[in-house]
Parts: sequence; C-alpha cells; structure tokens
Amino acid sequence: MKKILATCLVFLIASPSFANDDQKPAVKKFVEDIGNTIIKTAGETGTSEIKKRDKIIAVIDTAIDSNWIGRFVLGKNYKTANEPQKERFTKLYRDFMINTYGPKFKNYNGRKFTVNDVVEQGGFFIAKAEFLPKNSNVPISVDFRVKEREGKLVILDFIAEGVSLIETQRSEFNSAISQNGMDKFLDDLDARVKKLKAAN
Repeated sequence: MKKILATCLVFLIASPSFANDDQKPAVKKFVEDIGNTIIKTAGETGTSEIKKRDKIIAVIDTAIDSNWIGRFVLGKNYKTANEPQKERFTKLYRDFMINTYGPKFKNYNGRKFTVNDVVEQGGFFIAKAEFLPKNSNVPISVDFRVKEREGKLVILDFIAEGVSLIETQRSEFNSAISQNGMDKFLDDLDARVKKLKAAN
C-alpha cells in the first residue's frame, strides 16, 4: 500500500513537468509561425509599406495579451486607479503597443527566423529565437515570454539583449505616474499614441 501511495505521489508531482515539456513544441511552433509570418509579410514585393505595417500590426495584436501586459506595467497603480482610468489605459496601451512595435517589425525583411530552444521559467515559457537579416550573417537574438491563457498561447514579453520590454515600461510608467499623477500620465500616453499613428 505504501509503495502504491509513493508511486502516486511521484506521478502527481511529476505530471505538471511532463505537461510543460509536452507544451514546449507547441510554444516553439507558435513563436516560429509568428516570426516567419512577419518575415514573409515584410518581404512582400507587391505590397505597399502601409499594408505591410497594417498586416504586421494585426499579427502582433493577435499574438500578445495586451490586457495582462497593461496590468503588469501599471503595477500597484492598477489597483489604485478608478474604473474609467483603467478602461482608458487598457485601450491606450493596446494602441501604444501595436503602433510602437508593429512598424519596427516591418523592417524584419530577413532570411530566417528560428526558435533554438524553449525553457520553462517561473510559470512562463521563454522561447529563445534568432532572426537572420537579409544582408547580414550576424543573427539578432530575441526571447519571447509565452504563457497559455484561456486555452491559447500568448506573448507577454519581448526580451532583447537581456532587457525586458515590460519591466522597462513598468519602471517608466510608474515613474511618470509618481511624478504627475494618473490623469496626466494618461493624457501624455494619449498624445504619444496619436503621434505614433501619425508617424506610421
């Protein structure tokens, strides 16, 4: 009986690990599909730059969980914000994310995008990827923090040269809120989004 209980205990402890290992190929495919779709779109010769940008923005918008990221980057300020402030920030932050990073990926007209490894880290998966530019043999490394949420895989962070996008934004946003208050921060973010849309 003791032997059976011990076996069951080992199985219960090990099962989450097995499940996570089983998910790694799906994470790898998820990130590679996104990267290769962006490369393919960026390299389309018969498509205007505006259409390329819009298509890449749509890919990123579908792949990220902007609501979760928004709550994270606001940190303690999300808890103290009132409902109208939360609603305004959620909308502004989504627009900020896709209009900041979508156009940057438009330049990823490269030869290859590969996920070399997927590791589990603190309840997330880190997909370690490399992008090979069209006119260079020096790959660009970028990591993607991925998690399954509501039955689908989503990207929660981009990490380039060891620098986390969401950690950087969290520091920047919270500093701005501490100095000027939430409403002024939201007004400034609104102005930044409008400027980004006009530039794109």
